[in-house]
Amino acid sequence: MEEKTMTQKMTRILIAIALMVTCSGLAVAQEKTTNQLHIGLIYPLSTNGKAAPSDTNDLSIHLISGISKQENACLIAGISGIVTANVYGTMVSGVSNHVGADASGVLVAGLLNHVKGKARGLQIAGVINKSSDAHTQVAGLINIAKRVEGVQVAGFINIAQQSDYPVGLINIIRDGELALGLSVDEAGGLALALRSGGRVLYGIIGLGYQTRHQEARYLLEGGLGAHLVTTKAFRLSAELASAAMTSFEDGVYGKQSLRILGGWRITPSIELIGGPTFNHLLFDADQTDIRDGRYLWQSQSPDVFNGLYFGGMLGLQFLL
Repeated sequence: MEEKTMTQKMTRILIAIALMVTCSGLAVAQEKTTNQLHIGLIYPLSTNGKAAPSDTNDLSIHLISGISKQENACLIAGISGIVTANVYGTMVSGVSNHVGADASGVLVAGLLNHVKGKARGLQIAGVINKSSDAHTQVAGLINIAKRVEGVQVAGFINIAQQSDYPVGLINIIRDGELALGLSVDEAGGLALALRSGGRVLYGIIGLGYQTRHQEARYLLEGGLGAHLVTTKAFRLSAELASAAMTSFEDGVYGKQSLRILGGWRITPSIELIGGPTFNHLLFDADQTDIRDGRYLWQSQSPDVFNGLYFGGMLGLQFLL
């Protein structure tokens, strides 16, 4: 009986020792997958070798490209950085960053940032940012996201389901607004403009025709607007726009405008817009000019004429 009891005790002790060894082995294996430093040329030519896709690193530096499961602090790659799970901290690549899950921190890429999950920080890309939910995106050409908490800044177009603060010439926001407007200014200039954006900020891109001035017959403008006050039937907006005007023969005029515009809903899809504008006009002094008595201030050098004046704008806008 005593012998049986001793056998049971020994068996339990051996099982406990085996469990301890197994757990310690797992702990060592876990430690081996978390590295303070990962240096490489291109996968698998790195200090983590073929195990790199399953490793977590605090700092990774790759001459060409590198891959890992998770980055805790910083990844720098000459061409491309690939992280299959999460990124915490900073990720900088010459061409592209790719994140398989979420990213928290700053992502900088010469061409593309692609985050499959949420991007809870700042994305900066020379061409394209793409993520699920995002906080702040800055791209030379295009930003794409689902929901954006902060600002989207793009050289051309922002695309999102929800984004209140897009800064781009064209903003396709599903919960936002897209409107096509026809307007006339104090000088008889006609303009067709697309206004697109979120609940607060919107972009402006337009084409125009000057009826009074042959030297500046055609107009191309871009700008940024903000809805300051919004009610059911009325809203007040401010716009900053810059336009190039030319006849394609006598050079180019420049016009910058600050507009304070009221908007009155005539129908759910038609809005009357109008208000005062403050304008700056710039053109070569040797061109046949369009100066008159409207200027509050003017300055002329041998090469350039500058003038400031008040004007106005009135038009109709159709909500698409």
